[in-house]
Amino acid sequence: MSLDNVLEFISNNLQYSYVLILVFAFAESLVIVGSILSSAILFSICVFLYNNNLLDLYSIVPLAMIGAHAGDVISFVLGKRFGPLVLETKFFKKRESIIERGNNFINRFGQLTVVLGRFIPAMRAIVPFLIGMTGMEFMKFYRASILAISVWGFGLIAGSSAASPLVTTGGVS
Repeated sequence: MSLDNVLEFISNNLQYSYVLILVFAFAESLVIVGSILSSAILFSICVFLYNNNLLDLYSIVPLAMIGAHAGDVISFVLGKRFGPLVLETKFFKKRESIIERGNNFINRFGQLTVVLGRFIPAMRAIVPFLIGMTGMEFMKFYRASILAISVWGFGLIAGSSAASPLVTTGGVS
């Protein structure tokens, strides 16, 4: 399924756009899925909805924030519960460099890693999982995730607003 197919589906079925925003934000934040799924899909959906006056940013962004936060929390819990077992799988063995970068990030920045990791595409989905393995208290992680999602949400508003004229004028195809 291509991005064009997704956008066409949204155009013809606006009632599902709310669910799609939640699902793509959740999926791009979820460990394993988020390592494969490009964040450009969610961003493109948001810009498309905003550009075509189908939804305003103040409807889009809270949905994306909720989905992303849910993905972060579930990834943290999975890391806490299954982390060491999962790291032994073939999928993660192939991504040892990402895991190593994530662990270095955590060791260097601690709780701030949650915020910084939100803005690094390769790390976004893996950081909450790795932090879950570190033994960080859930509430510390939760507060850091809320901060990260809030900053990310405002960035989504700014990015969508900035990208809108480019898409409208043909600057981006």
